[in-house]
Formats: sequence, structure tokens, C-alpha cells
Amino acid sequence: MKINSYLVAILLALAVISCKENSDKKTEKAAPSSNAALAHLQALGDSCSKAWEMMISSDDQKIKDLERLLQEISYIPGHNAQEVERLSQQVKELSGKRYTSENMTSPAIDAYDQATDEILRQVFDLKRSTKGVENYTLTAELETSIREADGMVVNYRVLYDRWVHKYNESLEKIQTTTEVSDEDRQGLKKKLTFEI
Repeated sequence: MKINSYLVAILLALAVISCKENSDKKTEKAAPSSNAALAHLQALGDSCSKAWEMMISSDDQKIKDLERLLQEISYIPGHNAQEVERLSQQVKELSGKRYTSENMTSPAIDAYDQATDEILRQVFDLKRSTKGVENYTLTAELETSIREADGMVVNYRVLYDRWVHKYNESLEKIQTTTEVSDEDRQGLKKKLTFEI
């Protein structure tokens, strides 16, 4: 059920974003060409922002569930308290290592992904090695949610790149046309993608 809800969320997001773009295209027909080009670019920028927000939201949920899983493990008699404390601290520090849309170089993305994968591996290993964990059914549900959210981050990256490619293509046209003034082009720059 959770996987289906995630897929529905992506489809709805695509539908909303596509409808927004189509609406903006209709508006462009009645607007001067320069305004139309800038309005279209803004619409694409909004779509990029929405896809980014959904990706970060999924990543944040994954981190919250990791914290909750470690908390649940701490309730189990005989758990490895030292490991729970160590991993809890690493999870808290994880979001601070995350890239932004402005600095997402290949090394920055790889470093965050490697740190995330390593924490996931260690937390799941701790869960499996904790005796009596099978009696705490929430731990299994949390692991499933974490894995699903991790997969959704990848899906939202693909969605983000899709809109960024459209945005950058539109920006290239604006930068080479004489219909848009230098003043209007000022400050506009290409967005980075995950496909580096």
C-alpha cells in the first residue's frame, strides 16, 4: 500500500506540474514574445523547485524514520546502547552534509550518498543483530518506510533533472534572442543536474 501511495504522489505531482506548464503556454500566446519567454522560464523554474522540495521532503522523512528506528531499538532489553548512541549522532548530522541546488557537484552528491548508504547499512545491521527485535514489529515497518523513502529520493532526482533540462534549454534560447533585454537576462543562470 505504501509503495502505491508513493507512486500516486509522483503521478499527481507530474500532472500538477504539467498542467501548470500547459496553462502558462496558453498565457504566452496572448503575451509579447519577451514576456512569454520569461513567463515560460519562470514556470519551468517553479516546476524545478517543486520537484526539489518533494525530493528533500522524502529525504527528510527517511532521516526522521532512521531516528525513530534507533529509538525503537533502544527500547529492546539488552540492546547495544553504545551503537545506538553513535548511530543516532551520525543520523542527526546527516542532513548537514546534504548538497544544495547551488553546490551539487559530483563529489558533493557522491559524498552524501555514500554517507547515507553507510548509515543505512549500519542501522539495519544493528536492527538485525539485536536479539528480540522480532517482537518489536514497528522496527520492520520503519525499515520498509526508510527503504521506500530512499528509493523515492532517486525518483524525485530524475523528475528534478527532467525539469532542469527543460529550464536550461529555455534559458539558452532567451540568452541568444534579441527579444529579451539584457536587463531581463541579468541574474539568470543554468541550474545544475544530478546527471553530472
